[in-house]
Amino acid sequence: MSACGSSGASADRDGRTLTAEFTVAPGNITAGALATFTWRTSNATSVTVAPNLNEEDDGTALPLSGSRTLAVSETTTYTLTAQGNGRTVQRQATVTVTPATPTVTLTSEPEAIMPGQQATLRWTSENAQSLSIDKGVGTVTGPTGSVHVAPQATTTYTITASAAGKSSTAQATVTVTAAGQLAITLTSAPQSIAEGASSKLTWVSQNAVRVSISPGVGTVSLNGTVDVTPSATTTYTATATDGNGNTQVASATVTVLDGGGGLVNLNHIIFFIQENRSFDNYFGMLGKYRESEGLPNDVDGLDLNKALVDFWGHSVKPFHQRSVQTENLSPAWNESHFYANFQNGQFMMDKFLGQQNPSIPSTIDPHYTRTMGYYDEKDIPFYYELATQFATSDRFFSSAMSGTVVNRTFLFSATSAGMIRPSDPFPEDIPTIFRRLSEGGISWRYYYQDGSVFLANYCKETNNDGKCDENDTGDWARYMKNVWHINNYFDILSRPTADADLPQVIFIQHSSGEKGPETALDEHPGHHVQKGVAQAEKIVRALLNSPAWGSSVFILSHDEGGGLYDHVPPYAVTNPDGIIPKFRDTDGGNYDNFTYSGFRVPLIVVSPWVKPSYVSHVNREFTSILKLIETRFNLPPLTQRDAQADDMTEMFDFSSPRRLTVPPLPAQPINGVADITLEAEPNHPN
Repeated sequence: MSACGSSGASADRDGRTLTAEFTVAPGNITAGALATFTWRTSNATSVTVAPNLNEEDDGTALPLSGSRTLAVSETTTYTLTAQGNGRTVQRQATVTVTPATPTVTLTSEPEAIMPGQQATLRWTSENAQSLSIDKGVGTVTGPTGSVHVAPQATTTYTITASAAGKSSTAQATVTVTAAGQLAITLTSAPQSIAEGASSKLTWVSQNAVRVSISPGVGTVSLNGTVDVTPSATTTYTATATDGNGNTQVASATVTVLDGGGGLVNLNHIIFFIQENRSFDNYFGMLGKYRESEGLPNDVDGLDLNKALVDFWGHSVKPFHQRSVQTENLSPAWNESHFYANFQNGQFMMDKFLGQQNPSIPSTIDPHYTRTMGYYDEKDIPFYYELATQFATSDRFFSSAMSGTVVNRTFLFSATSAGMIRPSDPFPEDIPTIFRRLSEGGISWRYYYQDGSVFLANYCKETNNDGKCDENDTGDWARYMKNVWHINNYFDILSRPTADADLPQVIFIQHSSGEKGPETALDEHPGHHVQKGVAQAEKIVRALLNSPAWGSSVFILSHDEGGGLYDHVPPYAVTNPDGIIPKFRDTDGGNYDNFTYSGFRVPLIVVSPWVKPSYVSHVNREFTSILKLIETRFNLPPLTQRDAQADDMTEMFDFSSPRRLTVPPLPAQPINGVADITLEAEPNHPN
């Protein structure tokens, strides 16, 4: 291991020698690699290093002797200054950084298509500053991603990854069968299923007179779909035959997960959903924070130069929110679809402050500029470091462009059964994930913190006694005895037998303040953000410090964007059950038949089995949490929405030993300025 640095001394009039040694090893690294700085002094009273080796919040003063390990991204000379008895000694250590060579892969799925069909190009890359694909595709973003192509003839695509004067390439060929030739394609969706679940095979043939699929399907139409329920991982082969007896084949594999595959390492799945925060509002600056920690800035976050224009023509750019408590905003169906501004088949995402008469008026911020405010690591350091150490996603969305009630119904039932506003009739008798768990013999518990229990909506009052209890129907009536105060959660996790005692699935209800302002810990606008995060910290740390940590995953998110700005548009999703929204004549968004997600929300996935410091770029919404539970415990889906959802297994790595040591995590402060009068963009002429 190479090291570089210097040492020296300076004596005062009393003969006391001020000495300092300062080294770094290794002295030559590739960008982003770790280097350890070590220093020793004698007769010093203070030591600083520039650039600063401490975290920003920790100041510049260092111990008189010690070490720090950093990820360094560019060649830098660090200067140590030791002072004592009126003397100063400076020593330097240089880290020489060689830019890392970018790497990239490119694949096509499928590899062969027919004229008019699409193929999906998928890439993965590391250390790339820019990525581009030829043949008219152009610049692409994200270290991993995909793009659809529809070549008219066989085409080889080349992706180029570049960084600091270095580049690498990869190729993928899409073979296009000529229009007059015999051809067939076969795909499966989803490609991975739990035991007992189904996958849909889809095939398209060209110039065939007969098509058959094996095993077990037989002769089928020339184009079509069929559901299959294999008991084990199966490769299906479609054979197309033309009038001359010639054949072409295509195959598709359906993987059957045995009890969730590697997910069997997870004995406990815990999910906790706070209130009303968009991704940009909380994690818009996460990429820059990751960069400061020596990690790639691979988060699709805020562009601080992107301005929106309000109804009166004033421009407002994202600004650091000056108060940890701001007034509420409306996330309702009509307002949300107005914010997203669907024009010519795409979401413009530019009307978050475009209303003349907001449905939630304010005398402090009547132009809604607070929607553009954001928080960062100085405000919510626990969340920033938790997301950085474990796993997060910049493509995690709420289930619908509407408010809390609709989205929490999706979270429990994978549908709202047509409900788009709280005043619509609640679908109290539809099944929840808790019903599926009970039917599957899986232990679970629902923990509440104050008087707020959303599951209580699932009660159909049938015995006319004026109250919902075990004598009525609905999942609240069925399972209300599984609802416990969160003190039981803390009690179980404090036991040496926690891993055996903790239920297999846990849902934690947010604390909404129903017992008074001191219990308003759900991070909802109007409440003190930092106090809510501090409560979440308490809940997470209880697991991290328990014997159940090694076999658990904790999923933390927020139930909808809360009317707060986010620049990433919703994505297309599957209608859950064929039920369309309960529209009124005055409703907007009538293009959305539960066929678009809601807005992006924060996500943190905490487990010794997640990929460390991982950022997912896969589109998901709340029903992916349900799909993870269903996959792990071999449960049938609730609707087509969770049946088609991604199960989040991409975020885990079960091939490596679990990371049992919990990394240092900062304590969440609660002393931020909580002054609603500071909520407006400071330069806006409200």
